Parts: sequence; structure tokens; C-alpha cells
Amino acid sequence: MGEPAIISVRNVSKVFNGGSDRSVTALQDIDLDIARGEFTSLLGPSGCGKSTLLRVMADLTEPSQGQVTVNGKTPAAARTDRDYGMVFQQAGLLEWRSVRRNVELPLQVAGARKEVTRAKAMEMLELVRLSDFAEHFPRQLSGGMQQRAAIARALSADPEILFMDEPLGALDEMNRERLQGELLRIWSDTRTTVVFVTHSISEAVFLSSRVVVMSARPGRVAASIDVDLPYPRTAETRTTPEFFAKVTEVRQALHSVPTEQAAA
Repeated sequence: MGEPAIISVRNVSKVFNGGSDRSVTALQDIDLDIARGEFTSLLGPSGCGKSTLLRVMADLTEPSQGQVTVNGKTPAAARTDRDYGMVFQQAGLLEWRSVRRNVELPLQVAGARKEVTRAKAMEMLELVRLSDFAEHFPRQLSGGMQQRAAIARALSADPEILFMDEPLGALDEMNRERLQGELLRIWSDTRTTVVFVTHSISEAVFLSSRVVVMSARPGRVAASIDVDLPYPRTAETRTTPEFFAKVTEVRQALHSVPTEQAAA
């Protein structure tokens, strides 16, 4: 029935400080499939485990139970093979390297030839519309430009998947909306599978082909909502009745899920 999921999560739970009186169950019995080329947002209240789930997929933390496959492999193998890129809330650019040399870094670590790394870095900077700033340093860029550079760096190795953990959360509203549009353009150009963590209902609806709503801790998948708004999405999309209806649907799902305890 169609192509296998590029990311598959089966019966995953995560307990921190297990066996102690400080034990915290962050995730419980998560089952989730993400299709190739999909833009999926993980949405939920603070402390619901959405970032933990992303980190389990990205091999940044081990599940306490269950199984995850990424591009048909274990998360560890997918990480070794550079099947995914990662973008965090802070751009994390190295201040002593130019923007171009920051984007080159993953390729240099992989041992690519100098001419290859430079050409690929410039290709990625062109993609995120930063080629004119290639020789600038991070301190000379705005916050939104730094995040675009971080996206270029994450895409430099042509990953199948892009994991994004609230990458727009530190931006003001105007820059955030502008970068949402840029992110959709980049996704359309690359068709990379995106898994995107956010607290914002409107952001999740605007960006995503599907919104996965998580319950308060312990995090579970409470709802999976397809967003059938047509692409490309623009500022006008945000003003349509269909957009407002989908935002309302996601909001109702978010506020109607049962919880065993309040979110932290």
C-alpha cells in the first residue's frame, strides 16, 4: 500500500531517571509513520515530549522501549550515513568561520575535496538566498539570516530528512513569517522530508502537510491531522476561511486531548 515510511516509530517510550524517585516518563507508546517527502509538524504543550521524540528519531537520545527506523536503518546507522540534517532553535554557527565555511563544515568532516565543499556550499547559500553574504561572519547577520545559514549547512550533505527543533522560535513575528515562506520554498525545491517541532498552531498549519498533535506528558500521539491546503502557500493563505478552519481543527484537537497530569 504505497511506499514504506521513511521514518517509522513503533511502541516507543522514554523514561528519564528510570528506577529512581526522580523518574519522568516523557514519551509513552508512540506509534508514528512519516512518509517520504512529507512536511510533518509535532505540536503540543510545553513538556509534552515532542523535542524528545525528535531526538529519539535523530539518535540523540535512546528510547527506553520500542523501535525506530530512519530511511530503513537504525537511527544510529542513519546518522552515520548522514541521511538527515538537524536544525535547532539557535543557529549554532561558528563565529570564527565565515558563513560559507560554516556551510562547508559537514562536508569537510566527511572528507570531501576542497573544490567540492566550496561548490556545494555556494549552491546551498544560493538556495537560501545568502550567496551575497558568503564571506560575512555570523555576527554580521540577522537572526533570520543565521537560521537560513544553519538550514544551508544542514542541507549541504543532501540529506533525505531534515529534523528541525523549533528553529523559528527565537525570531520576531515578522521575520518568523518571512522565514516560514522561505522554508516552504526550500522544501518545495528539495523535497526533503521535514520533521518540525513547534508550539505554534498557525505555524504548524501554514507549513505542514500533516500536524501530529501530542498530549501533555507523558507524550502520546493524540491526533494526526492532514493539512490539505494547496501549495504554494503565501501570506494570502493565512487570510482564507480554509486556513482558519484548519487552525480551529488543530486547536480543538490540542485542547481536547485527555491528560494524566499537567504539562511541565
